[in-house]
Amino acid sequence: MFARRYWIVRSTLLAAALAAGAAETRAQDQSLDAYKILRSLQFVQDSLVLGDHSASDLQRYLLDSLDKRLRSADNGTLADTRNADAVFVYVMSGGNPATLNFLASRDTQGYLDARVVNVLQKYLDGRGGQVASSIASLSQEYKGSPIGPYLNLVAGNVNYPTDPTAALIFYDRTRIDAPGTILEEAALRRSIVASASLKDVDRAFGYSVRYARRFLHSPYASQFADLFVDLAVTSAPGLGHDRVSEVADLMDPDRAQELYLRISRLATLKGKYDLASYTAEEARKLNDVLSGKGRTLLPGLYEHIAKVPSSNVSQVVDQLSSIPREGLSDRDRALLDAAQRVGEEIVRPVDISGSGEDTPTPDGNTRTADAKPDPTTAGSVVPNAATATNAAVDDFVTQGRNKLGEIDSLLAKEIGGR
Repeated sequence: MFARRYWIVRSTLLAAALAAGAAETRAQDQSLDAYKILRSLQFVQDSLVLGDHSASDLQRYLLDSLDKRLRSADNGTLADTRNADAVFVYVMSGGNPATLNFLASRDTQGYLDARVVNVLQKYLDGRGGQVASSIASLSQEYKGSPIGPYLNLVAGNVNYPTDPTAALIFYDRTRIDAPGTILEEAALRRSIVASASLKDVDRAFGYSVRYARRFLHSPYASQFADLFVDLAVTSAPGLGHDRVSEVADLMDPDRAQELYLRISRLATLKGKYDLASYTAEEARKLNDVLSGKGRTLLPGLYEHIAKVPSSNVSQVVDQLSSIPREGLSDRDRALLDAAQRVGEEIVRPVDISGSGEDTPTPDGNTRTADAKPDPTTAGSVVPNAATATNAAVDDFVTQGRNKLGEIDSLLAKEIGGR
């Protein structure tokens, strides 16, 4: 209840402050210093990742206003270090890289640190690897300054492809220097990726918990969900049921159910049926909490599919047949079809009637049904039930992957640390 009142009050104050700021920006037009516009932009961006999505339009407006102000201002305004810093923060906050080039070309007095200009130009041009050592040094030099946390985030992004361990150090510095901001939100997401690439599941889980506690209402939270689903299913060693539930428990029931279902589905495709069954069951339990607003079909679908490899295949096939197809998406209908085919193949009776008819053998010859198979001939041994089940399940997983593809891209490329 307190959190709800907090967001209502914050949103009200934000709307009032932004309306006043926008009016002031229009009234003063080109007389407003760049760093003042930047402060409004930072406030808006931080509000966005904390859950106020109504500020997204104003973010675009402020970025445009700041760009115009920087391009039209007299070069002497950069003598104020706050305005010079605003240039760097602007381009690292999603601003137009061409504006940095324009201002640097006019900076005959050296108000802009040429080293920072060079590093950012290469980074924004996709050549960040060339300045990895330079930006690491600069981030330390600018520690405690307004651009310090931004440089740390960029340094992490630059170092990640070749040295994820070093990247994590920079991301941690970003979080420490800019708590509760869009910088911390971005650093946490990237830290999960870097930790997972190092197979440091414990660390990745720690970052996931921090993100879930602080930024679930961010417009970038869907990327976090992608990351956590992949971490829960594909990480080695496994994340474990309890840890999956610990993160889900930090979410509202609707988000938690969606997370469980996504994990269950991917776990099914990866052949991790114990995890698939557990998360499907947890998703089903949440239907009681959601009071008719939950997803009623999918938990049962994934739970039954996860039981295809069990000894109770006949019952599972019957349960799958009872699921109404019209309530499923195209991809889930495809998954249901694949599971049903596999189950039906497993329970199909073997013809042992001994009809005497010739039957083809693996080597292309024929053999009468009365003839006993040669146990030394490859492929002639009739598989037992366990072998048949495992083979069918492997085929099911392959079909699922071919039909539905792997999980969506984990982390979209973003400019400026968001």
